[in-house]
Amino acid sequence: MASTIPDSPSENRILAGLAPADLARLSDDLEPVTLAPGTRLYGLGDVIEHVYFPLSGLVSLACVTAVGQEAELAVTGREGLVGICLVLGGDRATYQVSVCDAGEAYRLKADVMAWELGQGGPLLGLCLRYARLLMQQMAQAALCCRHHSPQQQVSRWLLSHLDRLGGSTIARTQAGIAEALGLRRAEVNACLGQLHAGGILLSRRGRITVTDRDALAARACDCYAPLRQEEDRQAPPRAEPRAAAAARPGGKSLRQRAEARWQRDRSLLANPPGDAARLVHELQVHQIELEMHNEELQRARDEAEALRRRCADIHDFSPVGYFTLDARGTILDLNLAGAILLGIKRSEASRRRFVAALAPSSLAPFEHLLAAVLASGAKQVGEFTLLPTHARPETVVRVEAVADETGGECRLVAIDVTPARRAEEALRQREQYQRALLDNFPFMVWLKDEDSRFLAVNTPLARNFGYATADELIGRTDFDITTREMAEAYRADDRAVLLSGEQKLVEELIEADGSPHWFETYKSPLVIDGRRVGTVGFARDVSHRHFIQAALEDAERRHRRFIDQLSLPVAVVQDGALRHVNAAALELLGYAPQACLEQPFLPRVHEADRPRVQTLCAQAPDGEAAPRHCDLRVVAEDGRWVDCRVHVSFVDWGGRPAALGILEDLTQARRLQAELHALAASVARAEASPCRAEVGGRGAEEAGAATADPAAAPAAIATKPRLS
Repeated sequence: MASTIPDSPSENRILAGLAPADLARLSDDLEPVTLAPGTRLYGLGDVIEHVYFPLSGLVSLACVTAVGQEAELAVTGREGLVGICLVLGGDRATYQVSVCDAGEAYRLKADVMAWELGQGGPLLGLCLRYARLLMQQMAQAALCCRHHSPQQQVSRWLLSHLDRLGGSTIARTQAGIAEALGLRRAEVNACLGQLHAGGILLSRRGRITVTDRDALAARACDCYAPLRQEEDRQAPPRAEPRAAAAARPGGKSLRQRAEARWQRDRSLLANPPGDAARLVHELQVHQIELEMHNEELQRARDEAEALRRRCADIHDFSPVGYFTLDARGTILDLNLAGAILLGIKRSEASRRRFVAALAPSSLAPFEHLLAAVLASGAKQVGEFTLLPTHARPETVVRVEAVADETGGECRLVAIDVTPARRAEEALRQREQYQRALLDNFPFMVWLKDEDSRFLAVNTPLARNFGYATADELIGRTDFDITTREMAEAYRADDRAVLLSGEQKLVEELIEADGSPHWFETYKSPLVIDGRRVGTVGFARDVSHRHFIQAALEDAERRHRRFIDQLSLPVAVVQDGALRHVNAAALELLGYAPQACLEQPFLPRVHEADRPRVQTLCAQAPDGEAAPRHCDLRVVAEDGRWVDCRVHVSFVDWGGRPAALGILEDLTQARRLQAELHALAASVARAEASPCRAEVGGRGAEEAGAATADPAAAPAAIATKPRLS
């Protein structure tokens, strides 16, 4: 027998743990094989003809439904072996085993492996250690499925596969990951999109490359760390060789060992001569051979009993319930977790049927599943509701059932999936709430990655571009939904926002529903962990606002033209400054437009009149009653004071309150009034003089005429005789 094998066995943890002597015994029977992706090593119920020790690559252990749906239970790489059912006493596969990542392995015939395991020693110990690790991996996966988000599950799955493969790349499609984890493809797509947007991985054509392992570990759930620690603890040191060298069954090997013992013990025996001596020799050697055979059998029996007890402990303390039912559904056997799940004592199991623990709505479906399992022998899966007990409320369990070798009994696993279903329902409701929130926004909302691919959109955006649902836009770009010119403009805007890190708000004309509409578009960088990984934005139709604004601007232009065409002087004062002055006002005061517009108004008012102006401007915006006119003096361009009566009204000017004043020139009236006062004073002095009688009649007549017609006063004054 050769002492070496074609490649180093140290790549496989179980083979690396064997002592050189034990490995040498296996070396001739270890056959190197290549594991091609997609190769099925065992199907459900197939006889195990070989066990495999992977050196590289990954092998998937999966459950398969009757309609062909798969869910990955665990994966095996170079840390273990494929064919663990043989280690646990079975000769048929209880799940489907397929190669998911290419690699190399050693293959060993099942009968040779069974004999080696029957001898006990390091190989059996290493295989059992791996069986415990595999069961923990399955239990941890079940726990993760019930309690953690899809992104946490995907992150844990990627890290676990990278640990077994080495390197940073996994050749797997999104559909393959979804099938392995039992998730929807859209969920896996969204998770990988978020990880891609966060700069944690790159996903290209069925290959996933992890660029930031620490960040990926931070996104994973707390199921990953315990499993990784357990794998590190399972790595054993190289075993020491056993005291007694074990050999495969065979007369020659056992004969050689018996001869060696006889040679050691013959000094204690008599030495009869001739043929009798040969006969005695044969009998003595045969006796020793039988004794050694009995010793081997006793040791194998003790080891088998220890193994049985260990497997019974594993069976009892498994976190899922195991049941064996007969054709009527009566419980023949169950483990501790199963008894707790049903709320019964194990001693009572043989007197109960499994259906006694089911809710009425689950009775008929379970009977149908049991009949299908016993009739076809194929694995059946279903979910059923258990009645509440004193220790737990109503519970939903996932049942996976297969028939035994004879087809007369049903063996099933019951897993409590109530927390998972509640979490799924809560997640579904939360997703519905978020979707309802997004879809009921009165504008379009989107989220893009750094390559301007849509990660999330709302329904108004999808319908605006002719899509029935928002999910149809996930993964697409602007080039898929609009013209190339507009798509390039949108992508340029996205890159500008990403590079600058600043928000952007623009109004642009976009065709919607077959006609141009004005949209107000807001874009902002999406920052995760201090990195800009995409953009978020919304766009709302502001065409109505544009229409109203255009109407207001048109009305304002008409009003300004109306004011400018008035023959009365008009000025508009807002925030203490002259905002508008019409041509008549400019002519009255002698100003050029550029000399007074946007200039303070108060300095152009006489100092004594300024308090009235300030009071008037302060009262109007507060809604207080204010006088509608006031008299004041305004300085003209040439420096003269112009007496004005200002008729005030308060209006909106440019969307804010302003005072509109109509200026009435009182200069001429004030001059006439002054002349009348002078005339009256002259008449009074004349009446008081000695010539009062002479001029009394005519003076009174003239004074009366002046009072009756103030405009004729200057003429009267001119014709009045000078009094001495």
